[in-house]
Amino acid sequence: MSDPIIADEPENTRIERHASWAELFFDLVAVAGVAALAHILGSELDLAALGLYTLLFLSFWLSWTTFMLYSNVAAGKTRVIRLMVGMFGLGVMVASVPGVAHSVLGHDGDSRPLTVFAIAYIATRVYGSRSWRRGEVLLDFPVVQYSTGLLPWTVSIWVDGQWKLVLWSVGIGLDLLLILVVSGDKILKQIQSRFTAQATTRRRRRPHARSDGDGAVIHGVSVDPVHFSERLGLFVIIVLGESVVQVIGAAADAHYDVGLLATGIASFVLLAGMFGLSVVFGYAGLPHLRAGRIPARAALGLHCLVTGVVATVAVSLSSVVKHGSDSLPDQERWLLCGAVAAYFALGVVTGVASHSSDLQRTISRIITGIVIPLLLGLLATDAGGRTLVVWMALVVLAHLWFERRLAPVQGRA
Repeated sequence: MSDPIIADEPENTRIERHASWAELFFDLVAVAGVAALAHILGSELDLAALGLYTLLFLSFWLSWTTFMLYSNVAAGKTRVIRLMVGMFGLGVMVASVPGVAHSVLGHDGDSRPLTVFAIAYIATRVYGSRSWRRGEVLLDFPVVQYSTGLLPWTVSIWVDGQWKLVLWSVGIGLDLLLILVVSGDKILKQIQSRFTAQATTRRRRRPHARSDGDGAVIHGVSVDPVHFSERLGLFVIIVLGESVVQVIGAAADAHYDVGLLATGIASFVLLAGMFGLSVVFGYAGLPHLRAGRIPARAALGLHCLVTGVVATVAVSLSSVVKHGSDSLPDQERWLLCGAVAAYFALGVVTGVASHSSDLQRTISRIITGIVIPLLLGLLATDAGGRTLVVWMALVVLAHLWFERRLAPVQGRA
């Protein structure tokens, strides 16, 4: 048997394609999991709730990423049944979220929802990681093909109490660490070295054996950038749409008055403004980003943060609608102001990384998008929630106005 061939992905061999109906269907189920996390922050907001919210959000996002990258690379060879099985696994995870929240935050001692969630997560990730064709190594995001981070999750099935969450955190942390330090090119070289060593050993043992020339072929594959950016952008759009639905649901149970109307308008302006910054004046769902300026791995990491922040803003807006004209508790005020500030901080990062803003524009984004929301969180202790939402909406509108005025053409994705 001959040595394996390292085959790079040929350039300019892919035609531009768009997300399929099956992929959009899959995205909707994944976003349903993000929406279900409102059960966690919608009850009692503390560090435990924030930690659980972050942990479960990352588990949904990693599961979605595994299948999203598979369908991106497989293109026309994507197996719809594989996406459907992944959707079912995500559905089980979604259904388990209320029980997980009640078990952990309500301290009722019932660990069954946590076990169900863990099993569904493990099965979904493992099944997704086995989607790749033999010999393919994803250069941009190789962690989706390996299951190292799932080992602590597997151990957690036989552990009771808070140790389950500790093991989940270790597993997610391992995956995030691998995302940062593992290089697809390095893995490709390691596989090449291993196969070459094995072939050399076989030749030494059977020096007179005839090579059949049918050695294993190892492909280094990369994402389709157009389809990749579209999927990231669509996911952000669906999260924003689900955020609007959450606000509408909260308004349906509130007392109808002028204040509720003002809150609804301001909330819609805030979310629609985020759509404008992330999609119209951004790229891949990331505000102020330009095409081809950052690696796919960095775009995925920023996408995780942006979608998490947007989902958090939705929970905060729903809370404001429920509180009416009352001032928000300190934790909820900081959640709203901190989430908006985090969104604009990520916009500053993407703007600087993609060289889409000069020093003056970066400073103005920091002052209006980060400093003002944080000052409101610090000083507006007596301000009503509705007033805070109006302020946040004005901040977003100001950013949209500057983007339209300074970059009417270049900023459009």
